Amino acid sequence: MSLHIIEALRGIDTPTVCNAMIVMDPTLRGKNYTLDTVIAANPGLPPFTGYALTAKIISSQPCTDGHEVMMERRFAYYKYLAAAGRPTVMVMEDCGSRPGVGSIWGEINASLHKAMGVAGVVTNGAIRDLDTLPEGYQLLGGNVTPGSGFAHLIDFDTPVSVFGLPVRPGDLIHADQHGCVVIRADLIEKLPAAIARVQQRESTLLKVLNGPDFDYDKLVDAWHQFEIK
Repeated sequence: MSLHIIEALRGIDTPTVCNAMIVMDPTLRGKNYTLDTVIAANPGLPPFTGYALTAKIISSQPCTDGHEVMMERRFAYYKYLAAAGRPTVMVMEDCGSRPGVGSIWGEINASLHKAMGVAGVVTNGAIRDLDTLPEGYQLLGGNVTPGSGFAHLIDFDTPVSVFGLPVRPGDLIHADQHGCVVIRADLIEKLPAAIARVQQRESTLLKVLNGPDFDYDKLVDAWHQFEIK
């Protein structure tokens, strides 16, 4: 699959991507994006895009596997990250009875994933170490906590669900402080043109709204133009 879309989406906010997908396929209203509130480790960071790597953890109860099994799974996971070979985003589901009891996403794990080429992280679990995360690296989490709880890896490279959004390994993810969206494969090539159309429509409307002598009649005329998809 072509990777030029990664560059095309650089700097584009996630709401604009959602709007563009609806322009291409109106049946996507209410679909393909996160539904619950996310917490951005640094709301000022730009959007990030990549193909989904997925994993599941539990933070609310201890691991019942032995140490050797845990270590074998951990290094298999690291090998999974290393083998990705293209821009990636980690999407991690905390499957415990109460997600976010503890966090694995702090300075060390964020630095490790950045070093492995993972562009950013989306998790319904907890995040921490907000002041010491690697520069420019974004975590989107469900809550902030100081503790690690019992957080441990249970599976990876498997379908997950975060903030009401199902994600499969290999899905194209776009994310920012608003949340994230899955870009359907058949829409990828047409997405840049749809984004340009959305931006043009919004720019035209805003020019009228912020222009001199704005009045009701100008609003009606501008809105009719805005409605044209």
